[in-house]
Amino acid sequence: MIILNKEKISADQFILINKLDDINNYKFFFFDLNFWIENKSLLKSSNKNFGIEINSDDSLDQIKCDLPFFKLIIINFKTFKDGRPFSMARKLRSSLKFKSEIRASGHILPDQYIFLLRCGFNSVKIKKEEKDIWLKILENNLGVYYQPKI
Repeated sequence: MIILNKEKISADQFILINKLDDINNYKFFFFDLNFWIENKSLLKSSNKNFGIEINSDDSLDQIKCDLPFFKLIIINFKTFKDGRPFSMARKLRSSLKFKSEIRASGHILPDQYIFLLRCGFNSVKIKKEEKDIWLKILENNLGVYYQPKI
């Protein structure tokens, strides 16, 4: 998997962890919502660069008071038909004033890329072999939008 951030392609520097002992092994890491809920008192005292992955059916209410701790929020699309992650990213940017990176992952179609960017996502986690199609979609952006840009 690689990270597409507008026209820039990079390796994912954030590593998924599921054990508290692993936080000392990585400079950049992320975990799921359950891990955060169980360990947030310990994680808040660390000065690490960490992120959280939430699913499209999770509520932002569970993390909204903790947003300053996250360098990255990954929103996992459980299905490409699910529009909730677009609303979540928009809410993070507009009403919750989240300034760090928001990344889309999971079941996303390349033709959704422009709308991801316009709703507040910075980056998308994609398969390396799909890179060219994603870049082509961005290149062919006609400037026709359903919603104003964040």
